[in-house]
Amino acid sequence: MNFVYFNERYDDYAALPDWARRTLRERAHDRREYLYRAEDLENARTHDPYWNAAQNEMRITGKMHNYMRMYWGKKILEWMRTPEEAFATALRLNNRWELDGRGAEGFAGVAWCFGKHDRPWKRRPIVGMIRYMNAAGLRRKFDADAYASRIEKLGTARRDI
Repeated sequence: MNFVYFNERYDDYAALPDWARRTLRERAHDRREYLYRAEDLENARTHDPYWNAAQNEMRITGKMHNYMRMYWGKKILEWMRTPEEAFATALRLNNRWELDGRGAEGFAGVAWCFGKHDRPWKRRPIVGMIRYMNAAGLRRKFDADAYASRIEKLGTARRDI
């Protein structure tokens, strides 16, 4: 709530801390292994089954597992041409599909994926010093395969209605 109340640019890339914008600017021209259009992301058409599951969970239920939400936002950062485009896309998708879209929790959650309320981490390609997440980390934290399978079944059941 404080993030939105005390920051009139809460829904703008400029709301990110200086260190985050600087590190993303420094890495903005790094080669990306995957690039997706916003439409492909919205329709969960990526190479990553865990990311697709998170996007589909959001589209089907209006919410997403909190850990997956961070992974979701960070992968958008990796898969779009610029960090500004990634931020705008994540915010648009969150605002359209999440129950907390256009709410303080949603704005703060998206900003957190891009470094807000966090600290600099080890420098990496594309993400600079933004906290990095990958599929191997997901599998260490919880059963990501079971999660993806559950969301796939949920989507199939919904299509059968």
